[in-house]
Amino acid sequence: MNTKDNTLNDSGFKKLLNNDNYYRHIFKKTEKIISVVFYILNNIDIDKRSETLVSNIASKAHFAHENALRSLEVKLASSKEVLEQFAQSLVGLDSTLRIAAATNTISQDVLTVMVNEIDTVLRGLKTYIAHNTGGDELFFPSSFGGNYASQESASAVRSERKRQPSIQQENTKSVSTGDDRRQRVLTILEAKGEATIKDISEIVTDVSEKTIQRELNAMIEDNLVKRQGERRWSKYSIF
Repeated sequence: MNTKDNTLNDSGFKKLLNNDNYYRHIFKKTEKIISVVFYILNNIDIDKRSETLVSNIASKAHFAHENALRSLEVKLASSKEVLEQFAQSLVGLDSTLRIAAATNTISQDVLTVMVNEIDTVLRGLKTYIAHNTGGDELFFPSSFGGNYASQESASAVRSERKRQPSIQQENTKSVSTGDDRRQRVLTILEAKGEATIKDISEIVTDVSEKTIQRELNAMIEDNLVKRQGERRWSKYSIF
């Protein structure tokens, strides 16, 4: 057993607040990320086009910070659920920042820095979550950040999803379904004016194009979105 494993086991029944490694490399790094996000938001020229998106980023950042604070109060041995929720909140922030870059609300350079920092925290969280699952690393969607995502080929991701279907379903429910996914799609359409399914899938990376299409069809039925064109050439926009 290596030094890291000993550290985790020795601190298993202590609050994560008292775990120096977690506090410095997970919690404090998250606080730094959140601080930078709000610094960026405070220096953006907000107009009607970007107002909703900026508000959404702020909401995601607040939520991630709340989850980080909450994680300090749990013991490592029983932290799995809280840490998973913390990780998912960072995924949500990552996804919203990608939308902001795609709509030129923030620059690509800023996005690269932010997703790399988020990726580092998520990698650390995986270590702690794995400790709660008998050493098996929890599978996360590719939107977990630039570096982590770039190292995963599409075929490897599909293979992992087949190998761990129950984990995939859990993540689909917590990250990619319901109001959150719909809100992300609406935000993209609002910012871009109109977009194809491919355009949307390049930003909302944690679900398939078929899932995005089903969501768009449901939004059309709810009179939220309209479609122009047929099949692969269809473009979607808000009423």
